[in-house]
Amino acid sequence: MVKKHILVLGLKSFGLSIVKQLSKYNCEILAIDKSMERVEVADEYATHAVQVDMHDLDKMEDLSLNSFDVAIITLDSIEESIMAALVFQEKGIPQIIVKSASEMHRKILEKMDIDKIISPETEMGIKLAKSIMNESVIDAINFSDEYSIVEINALEKWVGKTIGKLELRDNYGLNVLCVKNADKELKISPNEQYVIEEKDTLVAIAENKKLDESGLL
Repeated sequence: MVKKHILVLGLKSFGLSIVKQLSKYNCEILAIDKSMERVEVADEYATHAVQVDMHDLDKMEDLSLNSFDVAIITLDSIEESIMAALVFQEKGIPQIIVKSASEMHRKILEKMDIDKIISPETEMGIKLAKSIMNESVIDAINFSDEYSIVEINALEKWVGKTIGKLELRDNYGLNVLCVKNADKELKISPNEQYVIEEKDTLVAIAENKKLDESGLL
C-alpha cells in the first residue's frame, strides 16, 4: 500500500491531536506551525515538523507542496486559513480539509469548493448531546461522510427477534459485523437467523443518514 503524504497546518490542541492519531498509521506527516514551541511538541509524532509562517510564501514554496496527497488546515485565523487553502489549491493538493472558525468562514470555504469542512466544537457538541439522550449507542466512529462504525447495545424491542425479522439494514441502516453476548463471546458476521439476546452488543457499519432518521444516533 502506497504511503499517504499528509500535511497538517496549525498545531494547537486540535491540529496536534490529528498529528498524534496519524502517527499510528502508515503515512508521512509534515506538521507546520509558526510557533517553534508547538513544532517541537509535534516533532515527536510527525515525520517532519517545521516552523513556517503562512505569510512567508517563499518558505512555503520550499516545502514541495505538490507532493502531498492531503492537506489539513486547523488555523484559528480566518484570513490565514483561507490563504493557506488557496495556496494548497494552486499547488494541486488533491484533498484539502479545513477547520472552520465561524459560519461565515464555512460559507467562504464552500464557495472555494474545499473538499471537507469540519467544525470540531459543533460536531463534538452534537455527538455529546446525542449520546446523553440515547444510552444504547456506546460509541460511533465516522468512517466517511456516508458511513460510521457503531457499537450499540441491543434495544429491548429487539430481544428475542432475529436479525432478519428486525430488518436492521432497512430500518436502521445497520450492516452487522459481529455480536458480543453477555459472556463476551463473539459471533462474527451473524446471519439473518441469529436471535438477538438481552445484553447483546452489536458492532455494525451504519449509513449515517438512515441512522439519524431512525433516531438511534
